[in-house]
Amino acid sequence: MRLYAAAIEKNTELYGEHAVEAATEQVCKRFDTFLKRRYREYNDAQRGLLIFSEGRFDARAKLWVRGFRRRGTRWGSIYNLADIPYFAPMKESRLLQAADFIAHATWLSYERRDHTLARRLLRHFDLHEGVLHGLVHVGPSRGRDCDCPACTSRRIPGNIGPWIPPE
Repeated sequence: MRLYAAAIEKNTELYGEHAVEAATEQVCKRFDTFLKRRYREYNDAQRGLLIFSEGRFDARAKLWVRGFRRRGTRWGSIYNLADIPYFAPMKESRLLQAADFIAHATWLSYERRDHTLARRLLRHFDLHEGVLHGLVHVGPSRGRDCDCPACTSRRIPGNIGPWIPPE
């Protein structure tokens, strides 16, 4: 099991629908990169399927993902998605309930610095060569000055920083 999440810091340029689109783009590209890596390392040709919870961004999410597949993301093309994104009611899918839990744990960790839920999930985010590729932090405080697990692992592979102390 590999997890993917994007923590988006909202600001005057990135908020509302733009923030949701940025998170969708991040997760799509990171998932595609994972599948590409599986093929390269294990000759395991897999195609991925995106399933979204039904909500107010359904129609736009279909357009975003279709655009990512046709034109690519700002980091390159997406090749490994099997089909269009699918939508299902949250209450009818345990996987969507799990995704909601992961999103909530990520939000708590970044917004409230409450790592109670994220601590147990962290080892399931896509990790390659010490870098947490499955977790990304987008926003003004990202990068050199940020000590969150996503930013720290990019600066110092194998290190998730001080946010989440061992149990």
